[in-house]
Amino acid sequence: MKMKYGFIIAIASVLFISHLAGAFPGSNEKPVTPYGDSCKRCSEYGNCKSTMSHEDAQKALIEYYHDKGLGVELEKKRGRFIRAKVTDNKKVVDVIIFDRRSGRIRSIY
Repeated sequence: MKMKYGFIIAIASVLFISHLAGAFPGSNEKPVTPYGDSCKRCSEYGNCKSTMSHEDAQKALIEYYHDKGLGVELEKKRGRFIRAKVTDNKKVVDVIIFDRRSGRIRSIY
């Protein structure tokens, strides 16, 4: 009998907690960088005509996030990848990796 009540309490707790999860701010917001999104300079299938220079990649990131009302601060340039912070009024809202060859933008935050 105790086990039955324990099971019912456990199920009720899980349902209650899962109901509260939607009540917190930010739970229904869209991500800053959708998974596997790509810049406008390359096709949506991850094909660029050639590997972008670091300067072109920086311009592409600035254009991409400017359209969303956000800023970009480059952190690291290494090989074909660029790591950058995405900011909203100087508050970091995302950290991304940009692939200069495919134009893919991936959130790592």
